[in-house]
Amino acid sequence: MKCANCRRHSERPICESCWNFAVEQLRVFPKRYHELEDELLPSNGAQGERVSGSKTPPLPLRIETLHLRTGGISTPLIKHEIEMRKTRQETRITWRGEEINRITKTCEYHIKREQWSFTQYGDVADLATTIISISNKINFVLGHKSEDIVIGSCPTIDEAGKPCNAKLKVNPQMRTTTITCRVCNTTWDSTQWRLLGKMLDA
Repeated sequence: MKCANCRRHSERPICESCWNFAVEQLRVFPKRYHELEDELLPSNGAQGERVSGSKTPPLPLRIETLHLRTGGISTPLIKHEIEMRKTRQETRITWRGEEINRITKTCEYHIKREQWSFTQYGDVADLATTIISISNKINFVLGHKSEDIVIGSCPTIDEAGKPCNAKLKVNPQMRTTTITCRVCNTTWDSTQWRLLGKMLDA
């Protein structure tokens, strides 16, 4: 079986590393919702400009940002919450008011049941990939780009005798002396980097 997100060998539809990453995204979604507010207005250069052949100016909003702030975050998560509540025979969702409340409540629901979801929820892979997809869209809109540099593939050998091969990344701006593989969780400290480099070259 392969992880639905990273495509590495996994005993579950989503590997533990990718699931933990997805849960961490749930913790910051309410904060990200507020950050998206600053991205609603277009750049100054676009204001007042007219589209060729049109009598009206362009929409004074960024559509992709508007989508994320009007259900793009909460709706897919609530869909999974509804299914989980049915499976767990819990009460139905009541009216939650404003969008920030919908996001906060559904994120809290999923976080509190993260262990149950990982081990028992039938659509956990879809839930995880949905969360990660939402996170990627938010990061794109906010202009968050990874500073990580790929230094090679992880040479750790698994029980079947196959190399992990996950991309090993390091952020040059972070003062760290270790690199941890996000797939197999092998940690390489500074004393092993020279050896690791030789293994990667080989």
